[in-house]
Formats: sequence, C-alpha cells, structure tokens
Amino acid sequence: MARNSSFAAAVATVLALLGSTAAWPQGARNSSIPAENEANARQAAVDNAARPLLAAARAKPYLGGYWRIAQPIAALTTAEGKAPPLNAAGRKVLRQAAAERKAGRNPDPMDLCLPPGTPRSLTVDKPFAIAHAAVKVTFFHQVYHVIRHVYLDGPLQVTDDNRDELWEGTSSGRWDGDTLVIETANFNGKQWLDDSGLPQSVAMRVTERIRRVDADTLENLVTYEDATYYSKPWTARLVFKAQPRSTLLVEEDCAEKLLDFPMKAYAPE
Repeated sequence: MARNSSFAAAVATVLALLGSTAAWPQGARNSSIPAENEANARQAAVDNAARPLLAAARAKPYLGGYWRIAQPIAALTTAEGKAPPLNAAGRKVLRQAAAERKAGRNPDPMDLCLPPGTPRSLTVDKPFAIAHAAVKVTFFHQVYHVIRHVYLDGPLQVTDDNRDELWEGTSSGRWDGDTLVIETANFNGKQWLDDSGLPQSVAMRVTERIRRVDADTLENLVTYEDATYYSKPWTARLVFKAQPRSTLLVEEDCAEKLLDFPMKAYAPE
C-alpha cells in the first residue's frame, strides 16, 4: 500500500536521522564532545525533521477526545431516512436473520464476542476515544476493546499482495479540507452492519467522511459499496457527541457470558 509521499518522506528522514550520524551537525560527530551534547544534537535534528509533520497536523481540525453515538442505532437507514437498497441476495440474508431470531436463536456475530466491524463499532452505545496524531488517527473503543488504526497515507490501495480478510478491515485516511476521509476494505464478510442483520461481503468497501461540526459534535457520512448485497452504493449519517475528559473506557470481557461453568471456582483464595 503506497504511503502519501510528503508524510512518507518526512518519516523516512526522521528514521534516518535516528539511525545515522551523517545528518548531525559537524560538532556532534566529534568524538571529543560529551555524549550528552551528541544526544542533544541528535534530538534537535529529529525535531527539525518532524516539524513539517507537526505543522501539517495542527493545520487540520482536531478530532481527538472522547465521543459517543448521539442516538443508538439498531437498524441503519440512509441519510435520507430510507431503507438501505438491498438486492435480492441481500433481502434473502436479512430474512434468514429475522427467521433465526423468531426461532429463538440470535445469529448476530457480536453475540459470540466477535469484533463488531467497521463502522458498526461506532454505532454501539458505548464511549470511544480518538487519538489524533500527525500521521495516524487511532480509535479506541470500549466495546470489545477494539482498536482501529487509520494511517494518513492517501487513497486505499488493495492488491492481491496485501489483500486480507479482517473483521475491522484495512483503513487508510487523508484530509479533504476540514474533513477526514477514511477508506476501508479487506473485510471478511462475516459481520453484520447493524443489529437488524444487514449483511456485508468480502467485496464491501466503506468510505467515511468525518468532520467536526462544532466543539461538541462529530458527523460521519458513511458510504457503503457492496454489489453482492446492495443494488447501489448508499450513505448513512452518524452523529457523535463529545464526552467529558474524565470518561473511562472500562473493562469489558464479553467472553465471560459464553462460559457455561462458574468462574468463581477458578478464582484464587
């Protein structure tokens, strides 16, 4: 997957400076200068190389902090409030999920403690944190402790050499003005998009456009493309509200509910 040339060049420079003395000031290469001065010179060189990265990051809206879905979403709709455009295959899968529930079984993969997938992890009514850095945006979720890394390396490129099948997929991001655009592919096709059972296939591609509407609000326009189950691409609108800085992402051990024996007997005295 190709990296954005400006970021990649800056990062490569920083790494080269860390591993080589060739770029140090002449005095720093003099063996007679104390080790402390050499360390200071190396740090200064690294700081100088990293400065363009930091400046670029500060020029963009800051998305970091704690967030939570404004209204829990059990069944996704389009941004216009309509049902997603399922094709015949998609409608069949959705009917099968409904029949399973009616029979007293819940086929939702999340009920087996499997990862919620992208971006379903955002629609669960639990807090998450965004860590916003110069070359990467990371989502830390309370739900199942999912961690999602989005490298700001430009358009997502999926080839046979880097194709995987993952619950959360592979994400790549870039800035479009004040909007963070995230493209995600490489799904395993086993997860649902919502609680109702909207399906996905391995061919699904998700594009998110995240922007900070105001100090307390994030908007995410999520476009789903999957010709296996949908007649055309469709877009959902997700809204998140800022949470206090004191918010905790508490421990959540989903696997305990799958155990059919008491844990207490195995606890230390």
